[in-house]
Amino acid sequence: MATVIAVFAHPDDETFICGGTLAKLAGTGHRVVLVCATLGEMGRRLGIPPIATRESIGQIRERELRAACEALGVQRLELLGLRDKTLEIQPQGEVADRVLRILQGEAPSAVITFHDPLGGHPDHCAIGRIATEAFSRYQATPAGGGARLFYVSFGEGAEAFRRFAQPVLAAVQVDVSGYKSEKLRAFRAHRTQSQLDRSLWGSDRRGTERMGNREYFIQTMGPRLKQATSLLDE
Repeated sequence: MATVIAVFAHPDDETFICGGTLAKLAGTGHRVVLVCATLGEMGRRLGIPPIATRESIGQIRERELRAACEALGVQRLELLGLRDKTLEIQPQGEVADRVLRILQGEAPSAVITFHDPLGGHPDHCAIGRIATEAFSRYQATPAGGGARLFYVSFGEGAEAFRRFAQPVLAAVQVDVSGYKSEKLRAFRAHRTQSQLDRSLWGSDRRGTERMGNREYFIQTMGPRLKQATSLLDE
């Protein structure tokens, strides 16, 4: 079985963006590792009604993240402990060193992260740059030669990535229709962040119906996939 590592900025990124894919990978026997750079402690949402304060939100979001990881089947959570909304001013090389050590220890077949600048949020773009640097260095080692790098896509399509002189090896659509229940549980685990969306807190059926059946990724590095329906050659 393969190992897949997702590298994101905040608790809930993993669920909102590719929770179905992570659950599917875990559910089919693969090892899923999540690297989360911050605790999202500068976020505005504290729950409805508030269940956190400005002082406690970081600790609460960490607990929420751990519960979401359990729902998705994530087997290892690595917290980098960086301050929320500061990733763009962190020493990129030093943080990339830390991510590289995780890659070297786990020997992943695939790494998922944000694209810079298509990630939008400054922290998303910064962790994308960091993860890309770490992956590039890992890929240059004997152990990393067969690994693939994927950027999450928000529906922009391959042309959006090509505008930034980004090589597109594959535009991947993962069918996650069988893993909506796991994704819904993870959404609900992130209570402070998801309560604003009432559809997630009604019936399970209503919550899962709201979710799309596919999640999208762009492969930019590594061996070309045999088929564009999975992050792995299965």
